[in-house]
Amino acid sequence: MTSAPDLSQPPRWLPLRLFGGSVLAAVVLLMVQNRSLESLLVFEAPAPGLWMRCGSSLIVLVFALLLAMSLGLAIGLLARRMGSRVEVCAAFLGRVLACLPVVALAWGFVGIWTGRFGLPVETLMPAELPLVQSMWQITAARLLWEFLAPVLLLAVPLTGEIVHSVVTDARATVDLDFALRVRGVPAGSRLWRHHLRQLLPLLRVRMQLLCLVAPVYLIIIEDVLRFMGWGGWLARSIRSGDVNGIALGFITGGAMMALLCGSLNLLRGKLRSSRNRLTALAWHPWALWALGLMALQPVSSSPWLVLWFAVLMFGSAAWHHAWTSVEKQLPLEASLSLGASEGWIWRAHIAVVQLRMLAAWICTVFAQTLLWIAAACAVQQSLVQELAAPVAAWFEPLAVDSSQDTSLILTDPTALLQAGGGIALAALCLIQVSRIVQPRPS
Repeated sequence: MTSAPDLSQPPRWLPLRLFGGSVLAAVVLLMVQNRSLESLLVFEAPAPGLWMRCGSSLIVLVFALLLAMSLGLAIGLLARRMGSRVEVCAAFLGRVLACLPVVALAWGFVGIWTGRFGLPVETLMPAELPLVQSMWQITAARLLWEFLAPVLLLAVPLTGEIVHSVVTDARATVDLDFALRVRGVPAGSRLWRHHLRQLLPLLRVRMQLLCLVAPVYLIIIEDVLRFMGWGGWLARSIRSGDVNGIALGFITGGAMMALLCGSLNLLRGKLRSSRNRLTALAWHPWALWALGLMALQPVSSSPWLVLWFAVLMFGSAAWHHAWTSVEKQLPLEASLSLGASEGWIWRAHIAVVQLRMLAAWICTVFAQTLLWIAAACAVQQSLVQELAAPVAAWFEPLAVDSSQDTSLILTDPTALLQAGGGIALAALCLIQVSRIVQPRPS
């Protein structure tokens, strides 16, 4: 999901905070549901083969993030080299990819790849090969395609986020192009060496932000592809209302996020960590927690409030950072020195900026809420009934909950793709309006 335009730095000890917060969320969930903490230690009942599943999902996450980072850097930096117009087009393309609902992307791939072209997906419809199936090359090819399908699907929205962030974060770096050109530094070296060195710390923060979102995407992709991983297991636990399984999913998911965010610290360059309490609270996997809580009592009576709260918490730190950056450049002290009253300063300067930021904030929240509703309906199909009639008809094609729906998508995925395209278009329009209205520091 395309985040706020201004960057919110993560707090100190982010991996430890992620794992500790996930353990705390699991403990609170068990206490609210009147379950004992000892039930988490009984691994055989809720999670047979869970560690193998976590390893498989971690492999998918690592390769999808690496692929997205490579493609995003290549597209973003090449667009920067080709001029400002190409750069704007690349940023817009990134926002389009980031706004695609993951469930429409996954089921659309299955419907077109398997239903229309009759090509295999190893976890759904394996390839029918000759009798030489015992050859190690065929076994390796099957295993490679089994992992490659979720990697490619997960990399699509992540690549969009990286392309968008590479283009937007480039404006926060120091433009050394003229000085390096005077010194005779070649164009390729200016771009890939000097500019990339400044961009890496900002890219690391964006990648850490994606590490909090990518596992939620993976839950939907693994559930659609029937991949034997952590995401598919957690999706079944959420549907069945298995409290122990959901709590264990919080802990294992937090451990994977902590490991990924800790590994990203190997990128060169550091930014000062945020010491704001709101930032420390916002940098947690709120989307994952909301997805697990929405079908459980007592929050199941108002599940969309839980999702909306998660969206607000996830983006609150970025919007606080945006207001702080804009406020520093407002002529408040100059107006006071000229004798202006505090009321006039608030009406002439602060109120106008805050109204624009409020309008941009509302647009972004509604855009992200649309995308997360699509994700929630993909995992818990019964949540479609909680929506109003016109909205429910919009999201209903994304809630595939029976073999009849699956066969319909394999036959004709048009309704699914139209619903996903409509949601993506609505979210993209709201994000574009938000970017137009949002005031930015000069």
